[in-house]
This record gives sequence, C-alpha cells and structure tokens, in this order.
Amino acid sequence: MILLNWKLIKFLVAGATTTLVNVLLIFFFVEVMGLNTPSLRNLANIIAIELSVLLTFFIYRVWVWPMKEFNFRDILFRQIPMFHMVAGLAISLRVLILFPLLDYIGVNYIINTIIGIAVGSVLNYFVSDRFIFR
Repeated sequence: MILLNWKLIKFLVAGATTTLVNVLLIFFFVEVMGLNTPSLRNLANIIAIELSVLLTFFIYRVWVWPMKEFNFRDILFRQIPMFHMVAGLAISLRVLILFPLLDYIGVNYIINTIIGIAVGSVLNYFVSDRFIFR
C-alpha cells in the first residue's frame, strides 16, 4: 500500500495552481502587453515570478503548512523574508542562467518557464518544510 503524503500532494496542487498563474502572467505580458524581445521577455519573466511567489507564499501558509497559532510578526519578519530568499535563489537561477540559456537555444518561453518552475520547486519544498514553515 502506498502511503500518501498529503502535505506533498497539497504542495504539488498549490504549485500547479501558481504555475498556471505564472504561465498566464508571462503570456499576458509577452503576448498582450507586447514585451516580446529577449530583454523584455526576461522582464516579463521577473514580474510574473514575483507575483507568483507572493501568491505561493500565502497558499502555502494557509493551506499546505497551516499555522496552529497565527503569528503575524513571525510571518512578516521571518517567514516571508526567508521564503523570498529561497525563491530569490531559484529566481536567480531562472533569470540569470536557465531562462536566457534556454531562450538562446530556442526553447519556447512557456516551456522555458515551466522548466524553471520545476527546478525551483524541488528546492522550495525542502527548505519550506524544514526551515520556513516549521
């Protein structure tokens, strides 16, 4: 019998939801707003990432790792900054290395975005579970 890890399942559902939001945002910025040059696509990527990171934090805090007692100070001064530091590491990897490299070799920006999200998700889960939402 397979033991289901509900926290991991919630994490994946939340991640899939915010991935969809991220993809829709970058599509909107590139296709609708016209940010369609290599530099502007990367700017669209950065904006979409930050909006998705904020949404992800709140979904994780409320649903995946709910607090027994609400502590606004801990959320504001420890959890959000730590979450952003980890996300920043993943974002730096995406923005400075992965996205430009994959864009250069011709990978579609949507596929490129999904690959970057997958790489960052692995790091995010382990750090969130062990350090941020403990």
